[in-house]
Amino acid sequence: RALKAMDNICYQALDEGKFDIVGRTFMVLSELLSPLCSNDIEPEPAAVELPSTLTSESIAQVIVIRDKMLSEQACSSCCQLLESMSSMATQRCIYEEKSHSFVYTDPLPVDTAAIATAPARIDLTGGWSDTPPVSFEYGGAVACLAVLVDGKRPLRAQCRVVKGMTGIRLCTESRSLSDETLLRSSERTIHTLEDLEGFNNPESECALLKCALVWLGLCPVDYIQDDEMKMQSIQPFLQKFCRRGEEHDVGLEIISSSLLPTGSGMGSSSILAGCVIACIAKCIG
Repeated sequence: RALKAMDNICYQALDEGKFDIVGRTFMVLSELLSPLCSNDIEPEPAAVELPSTLTSESIAQVIVIRDKMLSEQACSSCCQLLESMSSMATQRCIYEEKSHSFVYTDPLPVDTAAIATAPARIDLTGGWSDTPPVSFEYGGAVACLAVLVDGKRPLRAQCRVVKGMTGIRLCTESRSLSDETLLRSSERTIHTLEDLEGFNNPESECALLKCALVWLGLCPVDYIQDDEMKMQSIQPFLQKFCRRGEEHDVGLEIISSSLLPTGSGMGSSSILAGCVIACIAKCIG
């Protein structure tokens, strides 16, 4: 009965476009079922492909898979499925958010780099409430201090429009704090909308840079997820995004750098995202 009631709440929230409630419902379902999980080895579950969109039909399919997993006593796998669906609903909340607006200025000259740097942060209370789904339902705030690390702003990003180039070059760098020696890097080139896939997956290469481009309006999210639309060239979208018209082809180069180790707890990912958005916005006006 509890599962049925939660399913009905999920369907109703979806019909009303309340994706925050959809996400919270899946999370509560996971919490309800987690006590059923044991330390016993569960049977190896079959690979489950998550739906690409949230619809009544896709949720119905997930419910069927959930019930099958429960009948097979694959409780841990079931909870992971529900948490993944909760994450998908949270992402949809972010995509649907329309509160941000832009003030347009003159773009920087071609081949001129916009550079943004930022300090790290220390959270005073050991946590924060500005993350979904709490922020969608109650609002949120962070109490923290901005700090230099060894006298440096450890988070940086730069962006420039490149004449005669096509596509978008993305590069993420991890450098040593002491002498800024390059420790490792990852690079991706965007030629089609399909190349932007993974922008919503933190484990995808250059995901943060891709996500910043999508958030700033490079192209509609639906185009990236559509099997036909995503095969389009990025170039016409890029020309419009860079406000260069069709007078000549231009490319875009974005490089992010961090002097902090992954998982430092000093807000490196979120602050670096701010640097990336700031330098892109400054570059294209």
